[in-house]
Amino acid sequence: MSDKKGRNLEIYFMAAVIVILFSSAVMNYVEMSEHPNAVATDAPTPPAGSYVIHVVATQWEWTFIYPNNTTSAGAFSVPVNREITLIVTSMPSEQGPGVIHDLYIPQMDVQVYAVPGQNNSVTFEPTHTGSYYFECVEYCGEYHYEMRGYMEVVAQ
Repeated sequence: MSDKKGRNLEIYFMAAVIVILFSSAVMNYVEMSEHPNAVATDAPTPPAGSYVIHVVATQWEWTFIYPNNTTSAGAFSVPVNREITLIVTSMPSEQGPGVIHDLYIPQMDVQVYAVPGQNNSVTFEPTHTGSYYFECVEYCGEYHYEMRGYMEVVAQ
């Protein structure tokens, strides 16, 4: 192969890589712009009027603390057509140390990390009653598969 053909091939290859990377960046930007609630933020104050649930991840369980200080484990319920804010963190337990988890509720377009010593929050508004599964999508140890459950959206 001549030097000119080799050089042209290299230029075409580099141009193709640049086009692919640029296209990926644009698609990511569009996706994130269309789904702003899917991005967790370290927000110390939830939006006014939001129904706030504190979520504590341990190895290997989710605990939900409601505004009236009642708790549930492995499942939680929220009112329909109301803004919900989940404030999520991770803590050590008898089973193991605090590790990173990732709460994912696909039907609500919600994903938020649970990080030891850090509060992350995400706000969303469910518009239909029903049961929606959630799970941890960050490998967190031996019994990672047990970190799943259901969110019930109920009429007020």
